Amino acid sequence: MSWVVVVYIFPDTMKIAEYQIPRKQPAVIKANSLIEAKYKLSAREQKVLLFLISKLDSKSSNPGYVYQTHVDEIMQVLKDSGIKWGDAYTCFTEIIMLLKSKPISIYSEGELIMANWLGTVSLVEKSGVVKFSFDSLIAPFLFEIKKNFTKYPLKHVIKLRSTYSIRIYELLKQYAKIGERKFDLMELRQVLGIEDDLYPRFFDFKKRVIEPAQKEIAEHTDIEFTFTKIKKKRSIVGLVFKIAYQSQEEYTETYEIEGKLPPPTPQVAPIESEGKDERATRLANRLTELQLDEWQIKRILDKVGAAPETGVWKLVNEIKMDKRDGRVKNSLGGYAAKKFDQRFTLGFFE
Repeated sequence: MSWVVVVYIFPDTMKIAEYQIPRKQPAVIKANSLIEAKYKLSAREQKVLLFLISKLDSKSSNPGYVYQTHVDEIMQVLKDSGIKWGDAYTCFTEIIMLLKSKPISIYSEGELIMANWLGTVSLVEKSGVVKFSFDSLIAPFLFEIKKNFTKYPLKHVIKLRSTYSIRIYELLKQYAKIGERKFDLMELRQVLGIEDDLYPRFFDFKKRVIEPAQKEIAEHTDIEFTFTKIKKKRSIVGLVFKIAYQSQEEYTETYEIEGKLPPPTPQVAPIESEGKDERATRLANRLTELQLDEWQIKRILDKVGAAPETGVWKLVNEIKMDKRDGRVKNSLGGYAAKKFDQRFTLGFFE
C-alpha cells in the first residue's frame, strides 16, 4: 500500500504530529448498465480501456472533456500483461484503433444503445502525450454518476490474464455486498461475448471460463466466489454465484481508493513463511483467518503448496462460504482442519 505522510504543527504547543494517509489509488467507476453491457474485447483491450476509464473524473458534468495521459503509462499496463516493452507501443496503437471500432450494446431504462467506446484519440509523438475522449453515447454511463454504479481499484483487473476473468470480476463485484448473484446461462454467455459454437457443452464452459476465473479472482483480487448449477430437468440453465470479500483487504481498499484514512480495525497477524513466495505468504494469512494452528498451516504449505492447481484456494473459498452460510456450527479451526485433512490426507488427527 502507498502512503502519504501529512505533518501537522499545533500553534499553541508547537508540537508536531505526523499522520499516514493512504495515497489515492486509481479506480474504475462504471454505471451498472455499463458493467452489464454486451461487448467482446480481449484481455489487453479491456485493460487499456479500464486504465483510460480510471483517468476520468466521474463527477464531471462535462463528458466532452478531452483527457490526457502518457504513452509510457499505457505501455506499463501492457507490460504488466506480459508484452515486451519493445512491442508495447505497436500493441497500444492497434488496441486504440480497435477500441474506436468495436461495438458495445447497452440496455438502459428500456432503451438499447449501440455505440463505440472511444470518441477521439490523438498521440503527440514528440512528448508521448495521449489525448482521448469517450463516445458521446457512452458518456452518461461514465460521468455524473451518483447512484447505481460499481467502483473498484484498477490494480485488481491489471493482474487478471483472462478476458472472462475481468468481466466476471466486474459482474460479481457489482453484487459483492449482497453476496449472491444468479445468471441465466445463455444471458451470461452473451454478456461474456461467447459465441454459440464456443464451449457449447457446460463441462467445457466451466473448465475454460468459470473455473479459471475463479482461481484468478481468488488469487489476485479482493473477492472470491463459489458457484452452483441451476437445473431444469436434466439441463443446466443457470448459475448461482456466492460472493465473499477476502479478509480485510476490501475494508482497507474502500478507503484507499478514496484517499481517506480508514478507522481502526482488528488486524490478523500474518505467519512468517521463510523462503516462501508472495503467494505462499498470502495463503498462510488466509489459513490463519480460518483459525488453523501454526503447525497445521506449515504442513499445508509444505505438503500441498499454494499453487492454484492444487485446489487449496478453492477449498479455502468453500470453507469461508460455509462459515458465511451458517454451516460451521462449532470451532472454525476444527471445521477447517477436518476439511483439509479429508481433501489432502494431512494426518491432522492421527
